[in-house]
Amino acid sequence: MNSLAVTTKKLEKEQLTYIADEWLKLEKLSSKSFFTSWKWIGCWLKMVNYDTNLITVYEHNQVVGMAFFSIHKENKPFYSTNQLWINRTGKQSFDQIWSEYNDVLCPRGREWSIRTVVLDHLTAEYPFVDEFILGVSRQEISETPCSTHLFPRTIWETKSYSTTLKPEFACLDNYLATLSKNTRHQIRRSIKLLKEKGDVKLKRADSLEEALEMLSDAGKLHRMRWTGSKSGFNNQRFKDFHQELIKRNFSSGCIDILSLSVDGVSACFLYNFIHHGYVYFYLSGIKYEDDNKLKPGLVAHALAISLYAGEGKTTYDFMGGRGQYKASLCSDEETLIITSFQRKRPLLLLKRWIDESRSRFRLSENLLNERG
Repeated sequence: MNSLAVTTKKLEKEQLTYIADEWLKLEKLSSKSFFTSWKWIGCWLKMVNYDTNLITVYEHNQVVGMAFFSIHKENKPFYSTNQLWINRTGKQSFDQIWSEYNDVLCPRGREWSIRTVVLDHLTAEYPFVDEFILGVSRQEISETPCSTHLFPRTIWETKSYSTTLKPEFACLDNYLATLSKNTRHQIRRSIKLLKEKGDVKLKRADSLEEALEMLSDAGKLHRMRWTGSKSGFNNQRFKDFHQELIKRNFSSGCIDILSLSVDGVSACFLYNFIHHGYVYFYLSGIKYEDDNKLKPGLVAHALAISLYAGEGKTTYDFMGGRGQYKASLCSDEETLIITSFQRKRPLLLLKRWIDESRSRFRLSENLLNERG
């Protein structure tokens, strides 16, 4: 007999302290993704005005799994579906904050069994829901055992890049020696050309006020690069979320905003998260030059990698989104996906067949916030 039991209910704000306490206990046992940490989730709950639902998994009255979910009706040409999104809303204006490494929070090593029992419960309790959607997550999510009434379908995918930090990378030349000859040449040439303009320095925000100011400046550059809805800085919910995230968590050390300055003028900002020694690069704001030999973004990342290596961090993760600069600076790559566990309903089966017939290689990235 399965000893796991699942409950779902509307989130009650009055229970938030209890929920936070249980969540934090589970965090200590989990795979420790920043995007399932209470630092991130607590701000997300405020952004959605606590209008969501709570999933709790018990084992002998002990909490072993938690997540939130929202139900969203997706209207598309010729059809509509009822979707259930885990730790997301299904609405672009809210989800543009773009959480990655998303999952049900549970003890490390128990993800598959707890995910399975959650899917089984949701399938039974919400018969009107057509799709149960989880991501952005590692590719293994799609292999989660599920009911015969469901079939997993990858509805979005991208590459993710990271580099393992070694103590010797504290010397920039040691890190550059691991890169291709062409990448090494581009970085060194760019540093030389930038130094001809003035002192080149990498500075981090030392106070909450400075962090908020640097984020605002990064946003101005980001909007110049990514127009309209492609930039989260044109979305007030996105801006409010990150201001709240920084205000709540800057003092804990998990927020790190870096500025690459040339002759005292910022040429690039990097907005990063640090969680258990793991560095997540979230977005950048870059002042692009007419001379394409000047690559402040590439230089900023190289200097940041060297900085974090010297501080004993373990990994620099560029996260999702294809980019040549990411591939040129990384040592590892993997695939990230969003998986929809869909009911075997005729319309969804037909759509799956049509999409697969068109091409297996045309998975859309249009949900991705362009982080630069």
